[in-house]
Amino acid sequence: MVSRFSRYIIAKPQKTLIIVFMVTLFWSFFIPNLKIDFSIEHLFSKKDPNVEKYFSFREEFGREDNIISLIYKPIDYLDQTLYQELESLIYDIDEIKGVNSIISIFSISDLDEKAWLGKINGTKDNWNHDSLLLKLKYIQTDPSIGSRILSKNLEYGSIILSLNDNVNNHQARSEILERIKVLTLKTSPEWTYSGVSVLRTEYVKYMVRDNFLFLPPIAILLICILSFLFKNWVNVFLPIITVIITVIWLLGFMGLVGLDINIMTYIVPTLLFIIGIGDAIHIQAYFREKLFNKNLDPAEAMHETVTQMFKVIFLTSITTSIGFLALTSTSIKILQEFGLEIACGVMIAWIISIIVVPSGIILLNRLDYPANRSFSPLLNWLSRTIPKNPWAFILIPILISGTAIFKIKDLSTDSSLMDDLRPENKLYQDLKLTEKHFGGVLPFEVLLKLNPNNLSGIKKITDNENLSYLKKIQTLLNNNLKESRFFSINDLITSIKRIRNDKDKLYNQEILDQIAQDQNQQELKLLNANNTTLRISGLIENKTSSKMEILYKRLDSLALTLPKHLSIEYTGTTVVALKTNNYLVKSLVDSLSIAIGLIAIIMAFMFRSKSMLFASLVTNLIPIFTVLGILSWLGISIRPPTAMTFSVALGIAVDDSLHFLLRYRKELSNGLNKREAIQETIKNTGSALMITSSVLVGGFSILFLSAFLPTYQFGLLAASMIACALTCDLTLLPALCLILPKPTNN
Repeated sequence: MVSRFSRYIIAKPQKTLIIVFMVTLFWSFFIPNLKIDFSIEHLFSKKDPNVEKYFSFREEFGREDNIISLIYKPIDYLDQTLYQELESLIYDIDEIKGVNSIISIFSISDLDEKAWLGKINGTKDNWNHDSLLLKLKYIQTDPSIGSRILSKNLEYGSIILSLNDNVNNHQARSEILERIKVLTLKTSPEWTYSGVSVLRTEYVKYMVRDNFLFLPPIAILLICILSFLFKNWVNVFLPIITVIITVIWLLGFMGLVGLDINIMTYIVPTLLFIIGIGDAIHIQAYFREKLFNKNLDPAEAMHETVTQMFKVIFLTSITTSIGFLALTSTSIKILQEFGLEIACGVMIAWIISIIVVPSGIILLNRLDYPANRSFSPLLNWLSRTIPKNPWAFILIPILISGTAIFKIKDLSTDSSLMDDLRPENKLYQDLKLTEKHFGGVLPFEVLLKLNPNNLSGIKKITDNENLSYLKKIQTLLNNNLKESRFFSINDLITSIKRIRNDKDKLYNQEILDQIAQDQNQQELKLLNANNTTLRISGLIENKTSSKMEILYKRLDSLALTLPKHLSIEYTGTTVVALKTNNYLVKSLVDSLSIAIGLIAIIMAFMFRSKSMLFASLVTNLIPIFTVLGILSWLGISIRPPTAMTFSVALGIAVDDSLHFLLRYRKELSNGLNKREAIQETIKNTGSALMITSSVLVGGFSILFLSAFLPTYQFGLLAASMIACALTCDLTLLPALCLILPKPTNN
């Protein structure tokens, strides 16, 4: 069947390429269906009990991650014109469809006449700076929202917006944010846009930016590398057009089945551009060898190439796909989609390469291959030196990797939600500005709940005794999260007392019930509908998972001191996302084990030789553990993006081992002894391995340009592992083959 397929594409290359073009055109029609979006929920694990708690909280209290904070720094915060501009701006923002509520400096003055700023539109003669300053300080000290709308030094102010649920998607959020930016630019203050909604919107913009940023330099780099190595425009054009077609087919398929592009899958086209080109390079390198070493007719040389490489590239594509498919073992949807999409893309690249490259070479008939001796000196030296002293090439890598592996035990999984951004990134700086003056942007919710089985005669959560326990919880939060802001019904009651001059008065249950009833009508709910749960709503500063775990333990300890009818629960996107990080790291480590196991099974089936299986596994595991050790030495935490790299890079790197071992076995079957077979394999296959690895390392190095630290680290680790794997494939692997028993031919 493979032979018939080979004869067909060689005999009818033009017709073959027309068919490929028509199929590509078909898939391209579905690409416009792709949508780009990012939601925190994308990162949630289906198996995490914290996720269930979070969605239960949302059912009772609504979303807590739909906030936009507009922070302004006025030229003069006592200037009358500033407040005229702010009032007009708020009216305009309120008209924007999708904006649910607005909290500003005027929100308090509507309730408390002592916070009234005066006649904003009156004459300047009636505008008193001293009086205004006193009122601003009075507003700033309001227990409910004062610290959230005015900074301590009054140099910054904030307008807080909440969005409707129906605009919780990238397109709607972007449109609202752009309209707000247009409005704010017409005013005199300097504006900063912050909040979880802004974070999501900007993340998506960075995704789009990265794709446009990566693909051109990657394409240029690949063209330069291929031009240098092959010195033939056909051998440059065909691999590039192969990966372009691969990307179109995959994106078209994603558009057809309704898959979105999210914070994980946005890098799929870039990765396919890097990974998919290797198959085309191996086909071209093998064809060139057949054409000149055996002096065959071009059609016959191509036939031998296709029949041989069809199986070889299929096997290497399968092992690469396994590295990505292992990611589907996690319970996080976007990671499953990412692994599945890349795995499909790798197999598509195999199909396209085995069709387009042979057809293109035959059709274009450019067979003037200059001799490629770029790597010959190194490969010739290795082929002479390794057989003389194989143990040196075994012990040195083991010693180096052993030094690195020694530190693996000290690896940390500590991380924070803002680890994805570089410190010099504007979004990061805007979030830090918000933290400094207004208490952060990350939602954190603490609930004081009535236990229905232990009421002990207490039926109301708004009982003064329960409110005193709520105050203890909030005091603990304020002491542990000093740059955060929290809001509870206690703050609301204190604010009401201030307005009514009832500072020291203890309200009776009737008044508390009335406050609770009125509060239930508000957009930001501080107790649930059946009055069994009190809420402390917080926007906190960026904290690592380890520091948050300390806080969780303190909350748990405090919960043990409460009466049996009360319990404490903490949730919010911050809690779920940080706990998901830890879960995800463990899950990705498990996926690496799955990838290793599946690849080992395939190799065992392919080679049926314990010595070759052992050699290949050792060769590919050493780079993984070495890089893990280096991470520990450098103090870099294992986070989902870094953990994901290892199973992915393993799937890619093992290809070189397969190509080497398949060629080695073939040379043995031709009657060569182990020494001669290793020498021929290094000299012939070594060149193709160095070409493909150079392309991979160069391509992944482009990811260093990303504004996202995860993407940067993914590129750095993948490039490092592939370079390390290549070194092992050309030194350690042949050395092991020489000292291990000769495999039997099957």
